[in-house]
Amino acid sequence: MPTFDPPSGPKPSPPPLKPGPTGLGAGSAPKQPPPPAQRTQGAELLAELMQAQRQFTQAMQEIRDLRGKLSRRSHQMQVLQHVSEILAATSKGGQVVSVVLDALAQEFRCPRAVVWTLEDGGSGYVPKEGAGLTRPEWSAMRLPAPNPFPDTPLVLFQSQWLDPPCGGTTFARLRGPEGAPLYFVPFEHQLLLMGFVVLAMPTDRRVEEEELDSIAILQRQTAISLYNAWLFRDLSEQRDALQRQTLELERVNDALREADQLKSEFLALTSHELRTPLTGILGFTRLVMDGLYDDAEEMRSMLQDSYTSGQHLLGLLNDILDLAKIESGRLEVHAEPTFIGQLLEEVKPIAEAYPRKAGVELLWPDAGGLPEVMVDPSRLKQVLLNLLSNALKFTKEGSVSVVLERHPGLIALMVVDTGIGVSPEGQARLFQKFAQAEGGHAREYGGTGLGLVICKHLMSMMGGTINLQSEGLGHGSTLKITMPIA
Repeated sequence: MPTFDPPSGPKPSPPPLKPGPTGLGAGSAPKQPPPPAQRTQGAELLAELMQAQRQFTQAMQEIRDLRGKLSRRSHQMQVLQHVSEILAATSKGGQVVSVVLDALAQEFRCPRAVVWTLEDGGSGYVPKEGAGLTRPEWSAMRLPAPNPFPDTPLVLFQSQWLDPPCGGTTFARLRGPEGAPLYFVPFEHQLLLMGFVVLAMPTDRRVEEEELDSIAILQRQTAISLYNAWLFRDLSEQRDALQRQTLELERVNDALREADQLKSEFLALTSHELRTPLTGILGFTRLVMDGLYDDAEEMRSMLQDSYTSGQHLLGLLNDILDLAKIESGRLEVHAEPTFIGQLLEEVKPIAEAYPRKAGVELLWPDAGGLPEVMVDPSRLKQVLLNLLSNALKFTKEGSVSVVLERHPGLIALMVVDTGIGVSPEGQARLFQKFAQAEGGHAREYGGTGLGLVICKHLMSMMGGTINLQSEGLGHGSTLKITMPIA
């Protein structure tokens, strides 16, 4: 292969180095300063780098702030979701306010807080729940309605800070010894303030913008829940009222049916009771008119039986008329001082003449030393004769006793018999119209069932009482009346 040799001839020598300002020898060269254009470009680049660093730092701070806001917002959304789920699941106002108060008090780290709701038919705001205070302390903070702060102008449907004079002494415990600022959160629905919460905020606490949005959401949810609870409670009260009215109507209907049945029994019994003495009167009178008697003594006996039947018939008619007067309010009594011993002396021969089973004794008390009583003598005599007639009628053996007792301000008279007694069921209906103790058409004992009803009304009109005591069937009974001392 051919080779190429360098050209021959003298080689050029490099130019000599000039000594630099530092006095360096040959072979060293001095540094040259950069041109002005290069210096300007470097300063601008450095300024841009510093600006970029500041922007980066600012961006990082904004990112950290946004992350903090996002974290707080996420926490608030979680709280709102939790509260919303609870509010949606309950229809009780007490649970609603308890949940809302806990959420707000914990979120703002409030040392004290109280929530009120509209109660008492819309006439006032009643504290329903409190935090940081004892129940006696917050339960005494009742406020008027519709404006709970009549002395302070407020926009009641807007969350706001309350000035120190607002609430007066009512909010003194709520502000606490440190004089905490109070924040008012209303629950308004359809221009009706359903309730509100007052938060005692920490002195260094402020309400941020995103917190206002969360509070607004919570306000709407709480107001709707309280309104729904109010409607639910109102509907429940109406339902309960309808149930009570239904039960009352059923009771009235049962009473009307029973009264109708008793009235039918009364008509049947009255017809029989009236017919019996009337038949006796007509029969004995016809016998006397036809001369069907052997001698004057037998005729006198027939006339006596006719007279007795007439008296019985008159008594039945008087009972019916007295009952009609009682129901129409036309029955009158005229009370006057009456000596009970004298009245018993007048009643005794009449009661002794009443028919009774053989061997039944009629025992009378000693009324000496007793004071006068304030009664209508004729009406009290009517009551006593009725009680004695019943006792003798329902006593087959033993005795019927009249017992007197003196009590403070009154005299008690008891008719005690050893007769058939009265069952507890019979005692409950004994003083009802047209009712007798054993009921039914086929009864061994006669009567219309009006006597004790009339006696009860008469004793009540004379300022006294009447009641029955019996240990049951076969154990006799005691009818007791009381009369005021004159």
